[in-house]
Amino acid sequence: MVWTGVIGQQGIKKQLEQLLTSGQVPHAQLFTGLPGYGGLALSIEFGLTLLGEISDSITKKPLGEKIQLPDFHFVFPVVKRGNEKVVFSSDYSLEWSAFLNESPYGNYNDWFESINVGNKQGIIGVNEIEKLHRKMHLKSYSGGNKVCVIWGVEKMNKEASNAFLKLLEEPPQKTYFVLVAEDSEMLLPTLLSRCQQISIPPIEDNELGSTLSHEIEDKDKLVSQAEGDFRRLQGLLQNSNNKEHEALLIKGLRTAFKAKGNKGVVIDLMQWSGELGLLGREDQKAFLNFGIQFFRDAFLLNYSLTTLVHFRSENNFDMNKLAPFVNSENIQDLISLFETSHYHILRNANAKMIFAELGLQLTRLLNKSTT
Repeated sequence: MVWTGVIGQQGIKKQLEQLLTSGQVPHAQLFTGLPGYGGLALSIEFGLTLLGEISDSITKKPLGEKIQLPDFHFVFPVVKRGNEKVVFSSDYSLEWSAFLNESPYGNYNDWFESINVGNKQGIIGVNEIEKLHRKMHLKSYSGGNKVCVIWGVEKMNKEASNAFLKLLEEPPQKTYFVLVAEDSEMLLPTLLSRCQQISIPPIEDNELGSTLSHEIEDKDKLVSQAEGDFRRLQGLLQNSNNKEHEALLIKGLRTAFKAKGNKGVVIDLMQWSGELGLLGREDQKAFLNFGIQFFRDAFLLNYSLTTLVHFRSENNFDMNKLAPFVNSENIQDLISLFETSHYHILRNANAKMIFAELGLQLTRLLNKSTT
């Protein structure tokens, strides 16, 4: 097997490889563990092997591109976006591929944030399972195996769970289900009894450490704090970069203030936008999240709500001087600007264009309060 999309988990890999070599792969398996341990990534790589898709042309691709196969099916929690009476996982296929490329170790909240559904909580409904039942009973395109990964089994409602149990009772030939869940206690006991359960442990410290750049300080400390969770490690990295994010944002703010009516400074603003465009995707998202909280804190200072302000400058920046320029006239637009930019970055839009627009809009909005 080739595990190019999986960090560590050597013990689980060997266990799965033994199942394959012995020809004793059960028709239904349940991977349980925190998302940051890699259950989703493991399920995809294992599914690809069951399908015989382990060529170089496949293994070198990001996870979201590897799954574009007619015999590889996915079910995950979804939300109605408009007036749809019914919504299926397949309606979110593009978003799902983007999510797997960007956040294969993400949790349910990360998924819902990536599809921009606000406070709605996704489910796996009975219509989804009935559609899956029909698909899995069709002949495979390749004439070989069919695989279905169900991510977020806890999100199945009661009707969907009962319908899925019927599918597990009489599974089609050459069909394999890999279920991925955070907490097996939230699942029906009858469903658990029909699956081989595999508990995904924390990722080995040395494997987590190998994902960090050599330039990062306190690598051992970060790995220890992450406790085997790659998602948590990414969060710690974002926090450790707050000083750089703050410095970048302050630079942009100062340039934006000067750029009003000054064409020469607009060039500086585009250079600043270019710096942001060169950051890695995760760093870009972290910067935008930092900016959202930054402006919220600046707005709260206008009302002397200091106990609600999280900002603590690491660059000797006095937010009180900025606060009057972040007010009721522009706060919603400022937050929306950064949230929209974050949304487009998640979808792999052109970063240079996104940040160029952000810089220009930032100039307009910050100077709005002075007009």
